[in-house]
Amino acid sequence: MCQKDNNKSVGKGQHLTKKDRDIIEHLYNKQHMKPAQIAQEMGKDRSTICRELSLGKVEQMKENPYVSRNPNVPDYLIYYVYVADIAQKRHDEKAKGKGPPLKILQDDKLIRFIEKGIKLKYSPEVLADRIAKSKLFKTKICTNTIYGYIDRKLLNINREDLTHGKYKPKTGDKFKEKASTTAYKLGRRIHDRPPEVDEKKEVGHWEMDTVEGKQGKGEAVLLVLTERATNTEIIRLMPNKQQASVIAELDKMEKELGAKAFREKFKSITTDNGAEFRNYEDLEKSAINKKKQRTRIYYADSYSAWQRGANENANKLIRRFLPKFTSFNHLLPHEITHIEHYINTYPRKKFGFKSANQIYLNLTA
Repeated sequence: MCQKDNNKSVGKGQHLTKKDRDIIEHLYNKQHMKPAQIAQEMGKDRSTICRELSLGKVEQMKENPYVSRNPNVPDYLIYYVYVADIAQKRHDEKAKGKGPPLKILQDDKLIRFIEKGIKLKYSPEVLADRIAKSKLFKTKICTNTIYGYIDRKLLNINREDLTHGKYKPKTGDKFKEKASTTAYKLGRRIHDRPPEVDEKKEVGHWEMDTVEGKQGKGEAVLLVLTERATNTEIIRLMPNKQQASVIAELDKMEKELGAKAFREKFKSITTDNGAEFRNYEDLEKSAINKKKQRTRIYYADSYSAWQRGANENANKLIRRFLPKFTSFNHLLPHEITHIEHYINTYPRKKFGFKSANQIYLNLTA
């Protein structure tokens, strides 16, 4: 009866009276107007009309005029109409058991703000913070209330629209690391890092990972670097998941920055145990002066993704735009830049809802 659509008219108060419902019945059943047209005609929000049409939906049947021409078609066709009296009755029945009217239903501006925010891939947590700090809304609600409204179908949003998630660290390793893995990273394990790396008080210590889309030979991957103290993100597109490609991207960044600036910006990099990061000597070797070390590589323990929590959380933000099994071969530079900018300007609860860019500027000014 009413498909999901993000094109909305400006609402002027969303409480519907019996008279409003009679008008909707006429416009929908007699004039065959679409929800957006009804909303514009009545000065209501489209999502309000959609909810109302669902409330008063009644199934009808009529004889199929094509039966005589084609014996394989059904004798009757099913269609739906909106009945104002039924909608009013259902509305009154619902009102009996839900106590005082919900404030959000009287604040259409707030409804549109939340629905638009979810479309732009912001979490209910971030939206609740912005609502609390804004003077535009007469209603103030918390994160759990937004989830509750979504679950009660009071917003034009489904749980599936929420692509964020909370990262939960593991309390211990489920599998024991292989001896061969431990051997190649002696002196470069995560436990060998200087204390300032763990304290996150100094800018310049990064976590590095690769993000895959569609798997297979010839499929491009992303190289992602996340700064530990500020969560600043760098994303680069590589033709494959080979160490030579990782080295090539680090070389390119070093040449763009200059050898000294690169050493100052990338004091250390912590990676997982993937084959693309295995040879730390080649990763550390400067592309400008082969005799110098441009950074220092450290390796997390096997099966311990929580040790690179900044990387893992950033990867989840990337997945909002590039779901698993999506081919990256046709990604354009401006698309990568857009995702990187989104992550670096995204409000973070851990920073008092300031962005990574803001924190980076504060710590490096």
